[in-house]
Amino acid sequence: MVAASLASLLGSSEGAIKLLLSLFLGYPLAFLYRSPLVYRLPPALKHVFFVAVGFSICYYNFGADSAHLVANVTVIYLMLLLCGGTKFSVIFALVFNTSYLILAYYFQMSTYEFGISWSMPLCVVTLRLTGVVFDYYDGQKKEIPADAKESALVERPGYLEMLGHVFFFGGVMVGPQFTLKRYLSFVNGEFSDKRTGGPPNSVSAGLQRLILGVAYIFVFQIIALYLPDSYLESPEFFQLGFLSKCALILLWGKNALHKYVGVWLVTEGSIILTGMSYNGVNELGVEQWDACKNIRVWHLESGESFADFIRSFNVNTNQWMSRYIFKRLRFLGSKTLSQLVTLFYLALWHGLQSGYYMCFFLELLQTNAETQWQSVFKRCQAAGYLPEGGPLSWVGRVVRKLVLVFLWSYALLGFVLHEYNRWLPIYHSVYHAGFVVPALVMVLAPVLRSLIPAQSQTNGVHVEKAKVKKEL
Repeated sequence: MVAASLASLLGSSEGAIKLLLSLFLGYPLAFLYRSPLVYRLPPALKHVFFVAVGFSICYYNFGADSAHLVANVTVIYLMLLLCGGTKFSVIFALVFNTSYLILAYYFQMSTYEFGISWSMPLCVVTLRLTGVVFDYYDGQKKEIPADAKESALVERPGYLEMLGHVFFFGGVMVGPQFTLKRYLSFVNGEFSDKRTGGPPNSVSAGLQRLILGVAYIFVFQIIALYLPDSYLESPEFFQLGFLSKCALILLWGKNALHKYVGVWLVTEGSIILTGMSYNGVNELGVEQWDACKNIRVWHLESGESFADFIRSFNVNTNQWMSRYIFKRLRFLGSKTLSQLVTLFYLALWHGLQSGYYMCFFLELLQTNAETQWQSVFKRCQAAGYLPEGGPLSWVGRVVRKLVLVFLWSYALLGFVLHEYNRWLPIYHSVYHAGFVVPALVMVLAPVLRSLIPAQSQTNGVHVEKAKVKKEL
């Protein structure tokens, strides 16, 4: 009743309000966990606490469909008992978990309109359980790979441990991803206050993320009142001029990011409160609480390249894809092919709608175009054609930032609107600028590089030779 009333008041869907209430519920639950009543419990009872609370949250949102998460855990646990630590177990987990998720997407598409459903936590669980199988496989090797030592599992996890890992209330609904090894270290008290053995001193850090997250959600809601998704599909939008449409797409896309940033910040704050995100101390001896960070706010807002954006947005999911998909494809012998397969899997993981695949295809195109453009830019600077610093440089940085936000917003149209009959007309209306610009860069960059001499490098060699001759 509360969710329905709030949804009516705010003009949102009941599912979205339930999700937000569930995320905010993480804060009183985190304080409950920090109390002596729960914090001093043995690890097994802590697992029970997380399972009971996390499953209740899922049941509040999705009812009996929450049982799908338990089913996934059960199948993967039984598989680990039978053949854990083998290559077959890794292949089975990847295929089974992904297939289960795809079937969930398929049946939901055929029964009701796309929205918040039980496939959302299943999406998180798919990666979490697949990662557990990979980690146990790595832990059984005679020599654990250097990049797997922080996550490898030497001992096979128990059923209750796996359930607790999945239903931990700070990450059951929207993530972020964290390894089972980190979860077990957390439950076993390794992140406790070193002096008292009690909860860590993370309250201030957690509440700061909450305040920042609420601010992002507030800004999103205000701008969305004046520039909703539906406006980009309206006749009024299509009657505007080219530059006006591009400007509105840029503003809409920037605001669309606010929703994701806000939700992840709110989630992260509750995880910090529990102590799960402890990440050691920095060079100044200050405790770090960013191990479960899914968004790097400052880098996202100040970044001037697609690489900056990718490193700052959906951080833990990107790290998961790099660790368990991209790096495991070394046998393909091609970085580009490995990147293509990884982005395809990332799109498939999000859903079956065409917009996801278009979004990640554009990411691949735009990042590669940016790499080409940067090589031309550096060649121009080396040849002395472009000044370093000064007003002209700042103008170039502003233009580059605007182009970056527009191109990423252009890609987000598919991600948010999902179906091609919704995003394709918008692409048509701006003459497919999001394709044309990076495609032109890809074509012209090699030609421009060949026309620009690396004068500074050549001159440097001649000067050095002259110095040597003079000394002789």
